[in-house]
Amino acid sequence: MANPPKFTTLGCRLNAYETEAMKDLAAQAGLGDAVIVNTCAVTSEAVAKARKEIRRLRRENPGAKLIVTGCAAQVEPGTFAAMPEVTRVIGNAEKMRAETWAALKAPDLIGATERVMVDDIMSVRET
Repeated sequence: MANPPKFTTLGCRLNAYETEAMKDLAAQAGLGDAVIVNTCAVTSEAVAKARKEIRRLRRENPGAKLIVTGCAAQVEPGTFAAMPEVTRVIGNAEKMRAETWAALKAPDLIGATERVMVDDIMSVRET
């Protein structure tokens, strides 16, 4: 069996709960070569801590896909997409969808798909 993806959770209890759900989704997608950071954006210090953690994780996992999600990724996707350490940025809605994690399995994420997958969570959708 392949190694499970590695997760780092920053922030609140909701992030911890969502990380547990994402572990199953990422494992089902076969993302054993990935490091996923579930970020917090409650303060500017939290965002700075996320960037610092991403740089540390890249040094420790140089060949891994590094995926950033969570509130900081949702509100500042460009900040994280601009970091050379980051492979992909996914938003809060996308992180809970199995198809998002399946798409991340592509051998070459950059070029094959957009680097940022973040919907506007404030938009209203008719059902």
